[in-house]
Amino acid sequence: MVEDSGTPARTHALRPLNQPRAMQVQVRNGFPVAVVIEKTTHRVVHLQDMWIVEDEWWRQPISRQYFAILTENGMRHTIYHDRVADRWYAQDY
Repeated sequence: MVEDSGTPARTHALRPLNQPRAMQVQVRNGFPVAVVIEKTTHRVVHLQDMWIVEDEWWRQPISRQYFAILTENGMRHTIYHDRVADRWYAQDY
């Protein structure tokens, strides 16, 4: 068993895991063709998967179109288009 260090908890530094982050996405015909990550534009070279989530229509509707993409720098990202608010987000896992 590990002894209590006596150090106070630093709850001010906590953040939710997998919190979506707003992002800029260039779109052509409804599909992402480039994403801006840390002020750098990366071209989408492959669309690996796509799916739609529709939920809570009886309360506050959720309508999202997700894309699993591969960018030119070899990074895989999961992004989605919030079709209710017409905004794009990164949803990393």
